[in-house]
Amino acid sequence: MPAPLLEVVGVARTFLQGERRIRVLEDISCSLAAGQRLTITGRSGSGKSTLLNLLAGLDRPDAGRIRWHIADRYWDPATLDETARTGFRRRHLGFVFQFFNLVPTLTALENVALMAELNGFGDAMERARSRLQRLGLEDRMDAFPETLSGGEQQRVAIARALVHEPAVVLADEPTGNLDRDSGDAVFAELLAVLAEERRALVLVTHDSELAAGGDHHLALGTAR
Repeated sequence: MPAPLLEVVGVARTFLQGERRIRVLEDISCSLAAGQRLTITGRSGSGKSTLLNLLAGLDRPDAGRIRWHIADRYWDPATLDETARTGFRRRHLGFVFQFFNLVPTLTALENVALMAELNGFGDAMERARSRLQRLGLEDRMDAFPETLSGGEQQRVAIARALVHEPAVVLADEPTGNLDRDSGDAVFAELLAVLAEERRALVLVTHDSELAAGGDHHLALGTAR
């Protein structure tokens, strides 16, 4: 049996608030195989975004282990120095957020191509063009973010997250800034692309409809 793409074992994270210790995560364990979807749900303050940051190597757990198996090697973000963690995130992970975080002075095409360029792809523009076409934005490639609708901006963000062919996409409330119809359409397109290319998804959401249908579901409690 092949190794899981992701293994999380006994992860805990505590923050100090004055003299009080707040346990945001305690004894969290889960796993994810290539091409699968892990959905993380919970109330505000339950640690959803904290766990996503730990998975991405943006923070370190106080206890437990997070291990990725990507490109025929194991990666434990907590054991990497800052340069190595940044390289790991940039090359192997894709990110989609509630707020689109597009560079306002770049066109849709340039926003997507930038990620490919940062990963050393010489055909960055061609890769970006192909991704945008796949998401139905062939007529909006030269548009700047301020002229795009919310749904179009999120499609650009999805194209940017996928252009460097990551093993997994980490999505934090990806439809939270869209109306229901636009959100459903964008999420359906994201799932379709991931399924075609057998890429995994870690989804943080408070939306019960989006949470349904995943391969694994992690419901977090309230921080104590």
